[in-house]
Amino acid sequence: MIYIFVLMVISGVIAYMGDALGTWVGKKRLTVFGLRPRITALVVAISTGILITLLTLGVATILSEDVRTALFSMDTLRQDIDKLQAETRGLEQTRNRLEQEKKDLAEDVKRLTSQVRIKETESVVFRKDEPLSVCVISTGRRPEEVMKELTTLIINLTDKVRRRGVKVKDEIEFFTENKEQLNLMAAHIASSSQDLVVGAVAAENINTGEELGNVRFLVLPNNLIFNRNQEIASIEIDGSNDRGQIARALKEFMDEMNHEVVKLGMIANPLTGRFGDISSDSMISFFDMVNRIRELNRKIILVAVVPEDTYAIGPLNVTFRFEETGESVYSTGGNE
Repeated sequence: MIYIFVLMVISGVIAYMGDALGTWVGKKRLTVFGLRPRITALVVAISTGILITLLTLGVATILSEDVRTALFSMDTLRQDIDKLQAETRGLEQTRNRLEQEKKDLAEDVKRLTSQVRIKETESVVFRKDEPLSVCVISTGRRPEEVMKELTTLIINLTDKVRRRGVKVKDEIEFFTENKEQLNLMAAHIASSSQDLVVGAVAAENINTGEELGNVRFLVLPNNLIFNRNQEIASIEIDGSNDRGQIARALKEFMDEMNHEVVKLGMIANPLTGRFGDISSDSMISFFDMVNRIRELNRKIILVAVVPEDTYAIGPLNVTFRFEETGESVYSTGGNE
């Protein structure tokens, strides 16, 4: 701001001096270079304007670096701007190309990860915590009788893993290495006052061609979970909804029932947290239920019933009954 004020003052002083000088030259009728007095006064006025402009530019150039750059480096600046704009366009193109390459690489990583997961899944025959062999040993057995049951369990285990391409030690060698643990298990089972579920599970993932590694033994009470004809769950479903909504409601109902059953003591599948896998027959029954509910086209109550006494070892057989205002309208069997 101070620079503008200084320039205004200097320009005003020069203008005043030029006007006074022109007036004085006119009155004295002076001449320059033989020119007429009137022309001489005009030359003085023009020279004063030129001097104001030159002085203004000179002072501005001294006081401001931006003015110096604008006056003496404008062409260079234009060239630099054009060069920078060209570089910017090149960088934009490079960025777009790199972004596309990034997307392509992400797709490649996703595809390769999927392939690796498939390969790993194909080679794994037993997963961690997956049951290799399970049996129920009744209460009241002597230790030697329990040991025979455990021997059968081990033989079934080794036969199963060999059929799946897993290397396993000789049964005699296995018993020799685990003799102390097996004896303790036999004594514990023989002293139990209730039936027990005895299972051998994989301590880690086992691949085809590998040797059977650590095996953990589980001993759990084979408790009675459900009595015969016991209703275990129910849900209200609106048959006027579309099939997709009905199917989702049924799926959520079965998932919730699975979780509750596992909480009650059923032995769960370690991979899914469920007590069984859906077979093709079960899928047919599932979609049959969806269609039957849709055909009813009104709200109904779906009740899950256990038709027989069910223990912790399973399996859990479930029949489904459709009810409306307290009356059974349809029932179907199922094996969860």
